[in-house]
Amino acid sequence: MPLAMHTLLPPALQDNPVQVAVELPRALMTRTNFIPGVRHRLGWRGMRNCAKGKSALTVRVTGMPGVYGLHLLNAMGSSHDGQAVFGISYFPAADEELVESFSIQAGLASQSQDYLERIREFTQYDDLYALFGIAVLEAHFHASLPGIALALTAPERDIVIALDGVPLKTPGGQIQAVSPGGEDQNLPALKTALPLFNALAASASYCLEDSAQSMTRHSRQGMRRVYGENIGLKSQTAPEVKDIRFGLGWGMPVPDNREVNRLELAWDAPAPVPEEFRDALWLTANIPGASNSLDKRTMGIEEKPRLIVLTGFLGAGKTTFLARFIEDLASRNGFVAVIQNEIGQKGLDAKLLGQSYAVTEVDEGCVCCTLAGNLRSALSGILGEFQPDFVVLETTGLANPANLLDELSDIRDLLEFASITTVLDAACAPRALANHEVARNQVQLADILILNKTDLAEEKALRALEARIRELNPTADLHRAVKGDIPATALYGVNFRKRLPRPAPLLAPMGHHATHGDDGIQNALIELDGPVDRELFMDGIAALPREVLRAKGVVRFLDSNGPEVFQYVPGFHSTIPAEDCRDGCFLVIIGQNAPAIAEALRSKIAA
Repeated sequence: MPLAMHTLLPPALQDNPVQVAVELPRALMTRTNFIPGVRHRLGWRGMRNCAKGKSALTVRVTGMPGVYGLHLLNAMGSSHDGQAVFGISYFPAADEELVESFSIQAGLASQSQDYLERIREFTQYDDLYALFGIAVLEAHFHASLPGIALALTAPERDIVIALDGVPLKTPGGQIQAVSPGGEDQNLPALKTALPLFNALAASASYCLEDSAQSMTRHSRQGMRRVYGENIGLKSQTAPEVKDIRFGLGWGMPVPDNREVNRLELAWDAPAPVPEEFRDALWLTANIPGASNSLDKRTMGIEEKPRLIVLTGFLGAGKTTFLARFIEDLASRNGFVAVIQNEIGQKGLDAKLLGQSYAVTEVDEGCVCCTLAGNLRSALSGILGEFQPDFVVLETTGLANPANLLDELSDIRDLLEFASITTVLDAACAPRALANHEVARNQVQLADILILNKTDLAEEKALRALEARIRELNPTADLHRAVKGDIPATALYGVNFRKRLPRPAPLLAPMGHHATHGDDGIQNALIELDGPVDRELFMDGIAALPREVLRAKGVVRFLDSNGPEVFQYVPGFHSTIPAEDCRDGCFLVIIGQNAPAIAEALRSKIAA
């Protein structure tokens, strides 16, 4: 039976075997770290991509107090097969007993105040891998079979000898921490690396819906490192050290390695597996009924992701809140899938969120004006790749959730409805609530209300606004926030299963409800083909009439080195550097009479 590669990697990526090998460990972790129930059974305790290091991440595994680091060393291959080699580091917890097995210098590094901060971006610090590197991981992909293989190479013990000893300054004076010729390090490297490898291997069996079919274990004479003032650092043969290479294959044999080639063990299905591996999770992960099986039927996994409809008037700070919400859940091993839609011909919010989250932009206009068929398509796409804890539907600022509620029954087989969460701009909400029925409806239908940007309003004004909000919705939870920063647990409970109060219907459950079209609100796009003068641009923004409710886009100014994300709500605007402008530079104007206003602004910018 062919392997279920489609459950692990997109078909388009499989046309590039080298890239498949590079992405394989990350894909295995991603597909299993974020499935409720599975991650705990496998032993995952969370993963994090390194923002500054390409193909680098950190991950925690049950039973190991510290943090593993994985980063790409090299990749090679052809149109048929690919191989990627990764370095594995282990950063022990400061109070972990294993610290004593590392070198004195590594032990001191683990006690430094910035230790955890440096681990998060460990590829930026050469000394960290030198001190804490423990093993090498190989990832192989063969396109024509198809098949994958994983191999771990590590010394049983990583020994470092200090020829001159290691003196150490202490408050009581200098001491000899390591005697001349003594062991500065004697680390059980293979034993330390195996929990990560076993979790990866079990993840492969789970994702591919099949157990490993081949296994090899090779060894070679190991080396120990010796350093001293006269010789520097060198490696020498050590009879007491043996390097082990342990490999597993799914749909393909484990490729040979010419450097570690003394065969100790070989197994291929359907032969009986060696006794020591009969309970290995990579073997039993997909056997229904096995005591440690990860088969979904055995585990009884039927938990549906919960749907949060995130709404709020234009410029309230929904995307900022969403980014904080995702970060907060990720720190607790949670996973969020996002469906965004934008009013306007160009989308911006996905750029602000970045590329590390599952984002589908529903681009056929405002979601409140489209049927759940389009929403269902986006949901099916996300749920086909991930099994998130939450799905957040971030609606346009002019969406009326009442129109969406009419359609939620069509997707209840996919999701459990959790909440309508509405974000309000503390400075601009009074005007929006006074002038726009959509803004009032967003408040009326909310289970959770977040009064955002409270740092931009006086306390007296905040109390008056809260009183107005309570007139519209007396039952919803109401929270204050600055820059959308509020813990997810405060909103949805410690275990994210808080049962939210459902208010009595304040609007008729069926039929048409107010939308941006009812208010005469339009959108207009200004394509910016080249850099613009910052002063002319800002003068044009300052002259925008009150009919403009929102403006946003990506702009390249003559006096800047790169594109900038521009945001505007009445009385406030900001720019931040944009990661790229591959989709071109543009500005979207939203408000009444938007086309004419956009044309006037275009003329002013071009003057």
